[in-house]
Amino acid sequence: MQNQSTLQIDLSAVEQNCAAIRSHIGPECKFCAVVKADGYGLGAVRLANTLAKHADMLAVYSADEAGVLFSGGVQSDILVLAPVYGIDRLHPIYRGITTCRAHLVIHCEDQLRAILEMASRFGSVINVQVKVDTGLHRGGCDAVEAKRIIETILSDKRVALTGVMTHFASAVHDEAMTRLQHQQFDQVIESLDSQLPAVCVFHEANTAATMQWKWSHRNMVRVGLAWTGTVPAPLQGLPAFRRVVSWTTHLAHIRSVKKGDQVGYGGLWTAARDSVIGVIPVGYAAGYPMGVGADASSSGAFVHILCGDKSIGDAQVIGAVCMDQIAVDLTDLPKGELSLGCSVELLSTHESSKASLGELAIAAGVVPHAVISRISLSKVNRTYRCEPTTIFSTAMDAIAQ
Repeated sequence: MQNQSTLQIDLSAVEQNCAAIRSHIGPECKFCAVVKADGYGLGAVRLANTLAKHADMLAVYSADEAGVLFSGGVQSDILVLAPVYGIDRLHPIYRGITTCRAHLVIHCEDQLRAILEMASRFGSVINVQVKVDTGLHRGGCDAVEAKRIIETILSDKRVALTGVMTHFASAVHDEAMTRLQHQQFDQVIESLDSQLPAVCVFHEANTAATMQWKWSHRNMVRVGLAWTGTVPAPLQGLPAFRRVVSWTTHLAHIRSVKKGDQVGYGGLWTAARDSVIGVIPVGYAAGYPMGVGADASSSGAFVHILCGDKSIGDAQVIGAVCMDQIAVDLTDLPKGELSLGCSVELLSTHESSKASLGELAIAAGVVPHAVISRISLSKVNRTYRCEPTTIFSTAMDAIAQ
């Protein structure tokens, strides 16, 4: 089956964004690059070696995600955020654990007991970090239990404490709450009776906090979205950030409609003038967000039109997003430049285009991670560009990874 669109990830832009993050946090602060959910759908294994040039460690959600990276030859230290209670020796993460490249996050005393038993069984020291719940209430332990857990870890040679962490609940919108969480985290650290090892890192800042507040950086930050060159609205990214992701298809159909004609299911968009409409052969089945077409009450998302390498301009998505098609309004674009087969960027790396990951997320009413992590692996090829060459992977190759 021929795919109708291609997702391209610019690894050179990823490197530039990582360098910008490094410069922003300074030489005394470590950088943990988050690559959960297969690198937010962009391919964690392919991205890992690029990110590892700048990041001190990578973070994933589950042991299975870590196993994929270790199986793919990734040599970085990997932080596993979800609670792990047991691992079979045949699991791909086993080698990472026994070579001390995997770091397991401890959420409660029951889990710590399970990890200590696993360490005895493996005959290997296991690296662990402790998560303190300071208000998100999505994993982690309270301050009292955290102190007990940390003291137990420090007294037991089967495990090594490499970090203590928390997670902000609303770093984009609520500075007061974020500062309160920061202070509660301080109190846990200050309450400890034992000296923490020099290798122990303290981390709480996600992308939003990293961009806004130096006081949240401590000695490591956990950054996911920012390495894509995007930050959550309404925050501003770093000046050096470049867009990483382009999603390209083509114009499959062009037709004229009269003023007053309705376009698409439900007639959500009505032509306010004689108009030229383009049809794009990608829809929600490929992961393009529903509900982003302009109608009587909203302005909708945009795509970027090109003729060869020449930028023609942005076109507004109109009406209902269908399973396999999107309609766009081409009326204001130069007629002589448009033809069937013209390239269409659903996500554009052109800095002047409104078809950015951030703006599409706003139109869809979701966070940017939700847009890229939902793009279909089977319907959309992934390619990786690293100047001056492009590394191509088919959709089936992406699935295998």
